Amino acid sequence: MQRRPPIPGIAVVAQSLRPRVPELVERSARRIRDEIDIYGPSGTVPETELRASLWRNIDSMLAQFARGGEPDLTEPGETGRLRAVQGGPLPDVLRAYRLGFAEVWAALAEEASRRGVDPSEMVRAAADAWQFADEYSDALTSAYRRAAAELVRVQERERSALTEALLSGRITDRGTLWEVAQTLGLPRKGPFVAVAAEATALGQEPLADVEAQLTAHGIPSAWALRPDLHIGIASLLRPGSDDLAVTLLRRLATSRVGVSPAFASLDGTGQALRYARLAMNSRPAGTTEVVRFQDDPLTVVMAAAPEAALGIAHRVMGPVLALGSDARAQLLDTFRCWIDADGNAAATARALHCHPNTVRYRLRKLQDLTGRSLQTPGDTAELVAALRAVRFLPATATDSTGPS
Repeated sequence: MQRRPPIPGIAVVAQSLRPRVPELVERSARRIRDEIDIYGPSGTVPETELRASLWRNIDSMLAQFARGGEPDLTEPGETGRLRAVQGGPLPDVLRAYRLGFAEVWAALAEEASRRGVDPSEMVRAAADAWQFADEYSDALTSAYRRAAAELVRVQERERSALTEALLSGRITDRGTLWEVAQTLGLPRKGPFVAVAAEATALGQEPLADVEAQLTAHGIPSAWALRPDLHIGIASLLRPGSDDLAVTLLRRLATSRVGVSPAFASLDGTGQALRYARLAMNSRPAGTTEVVRFQDDPLTVVMAAAPEAALGIAHRVMGPVLALGSDARAQLLDTFRCWIDADGNAAATARALHCHPNTVRYRLRKLQDLTGRSLQTPGDTAELVAALRAVRFLPATATDSTGPS
């Protein structure tokens, strides 16, 4: 920054005004309080703080005119930081700064005229004054933005920590639960759902911008990011928000996502998260799907006991799994489509682009290999359970087969 020499006549005037700082503070404070709400009686900036800030800044401005040189930007920087902490809008803070600066310049010009200062010095001083105003405003703005950004980071960390504690079931006292809900912007009463999304990359959210998207549709929520999970709680108090929330999650998801059943009270959040994780784990890793716990209860039960699921898969589907990958996939896909078609061979054939007799042949082969009949409800139930269990086998056991 280029050093500015003091302007002799203006330097004398500025020095003579320094004893009048209390008067300039009073004039500036009155005008600012009258014109800007955040400094008024019900504003966020206390009057004592306004006066103290004006005193420091006005004295600093007069000292700058008196001594010349590089401006000391400490005071405007501190003012910007304080106003960010107090929650004052930046445009209002800058306007107050301009009003205070205008009062200083008016007093300086009036005193210079009274003392007969050379008009050419006033012209030079005016140019310096506008440059000072810009530099002071820039320093204030930069400090304000740095402080505001840090406040946002702190608030996000606090919000994430509270959400983590809530979803982990570490908060049990009802009064504390209500305080946390208020802090997170959640209602006291349900229904709520918990959400668990698989984090496939460290530090990256698999449901990016989810809180803002849900909020935009009237669904309050709170979220926390773990190394392996993106977890959240959402309020479904608004009618129709259940299906809407799932629709939004499906739009945003980049990995498998589980949604718990709805629950009424925040003290059930920990259990709800466990249900959400089970729903998430009911789908193969690496897939992108949003699953509600209640939509596929059999597979969710398998996810709750994966070792038992593996046992069922091998015990019931062992001979099928022993086939080559193409033959195995053909039988499992046919059986899956047949189940989805409610046992209708013609509808299954249309889905697989083959003849109904081909479907019937494959189903007979499945029955022969497994020793179970699709005409017997108990056998059919075992085959369906085994089909669900196959997804929990290691990838090498099923190659690319992906029944669901």
